[in-house]
Amino acid sequence: MYNPAMSKAPVLVSTLLSHAHLEMGLACLGSLLAGSAEPLRLRVHDDGSLSAEDLDRLAAGLQEPEVIPRATADERMADLLANRPASRAFRRENPLALKLLDVPLLADAGGLAYCDSDVLFLRPFSGLYTWPGPKVGAVAMADDQNAYSLRSWQLLLDRRLRLPCRVNTGILYFRMTLYDLDLVEWFLSRPEYRRTSVWVEQTCWALLAGTAECRLLDSRQVLIPRQGGEPPSGAVALHFVSSVRHLLEPLLRQRGGLMSGPFLEIATVAARRCGFLGLAGAEAARRLRRAIEGRQGRPEI
Repeated sequence: MYNPAMSKAPVLVSTLLSHAHLEMGLACLGSLLAGSAEPLRLRVHDDGSLSAEDLDRLAAGLQEPEVIPRATADERMADLLANRPASRAFRRENPLALKLLDVPLLADAGGLAYCDSDVLFLRPFSGLYTWPGPKVGAVAMADDQNAYSLRSWQLLLDRRLRLPCRVNTGILYFRMTLYDLDLVEWFLSRPEYRRTSVWVEQTCWALLAGTAECRLLDSRQVLIPRQGGEPPSGAVALHFVSSVRHLLEPLLRQRGGLMSGPFLEIATVAARRCGFLGLAGAEAARRLRRAIEGRQGRPEI
């Protein structure tokens, strides 16, 4: 049957991949390509660890994606960040800096489409990289918490810190006209806003999204799985962040790479602004969780 979506030019979707995550990337990114009603093609940013054999496997398993070698990226980024000392330092220190800096700065003009290599698509879908409205500037996953690298009280002291609630950059669609490298440099130059290193990249993307109308993918459709729980019946994709990544392999074995059913259109919801109380609540919940985990792990006397 003719599908008019397949007559469109493929959407270029960027991702970041390492040798250590090759098998996961082949499975998850393969499910992205297989499940989309709209044609997609991949651009893989090599973190510097992919081997020649890895590249052959990517070509065979992911429809010959474009690959940006780390050496090529380093050369190009040196010029782009020549006058950005904080961004250059962050790129040297934090592996996720490639996602914040290389992916957008080496992207084509227009909309930046991105997907992490640990997002597994469970069923056919449509509309993932489609703007929900003409004024929308950013679409991201919805996290199950406000996972940001700054502290709640800092939102009260600095008016430039305008963040949407619960942004997760496992999937991202962003208008490149809104990508502000000056704002990125400003944020990265302030170590007091980078207290949780694994969330700095995500926080900075949320800051950029806060300058525009931001929407989040419906968390009933695209979500982080929970230990011991079944995903909702309407789930389209699961983001296997590091804390739940051990759940991915059993699911892959159980599913066997099968995907069936009608295409499900992915919905979005408006992102609320993250204020002091919202971030303070997330901080309190994390402290409580750590305390409970610590108590459970304490040996009996």
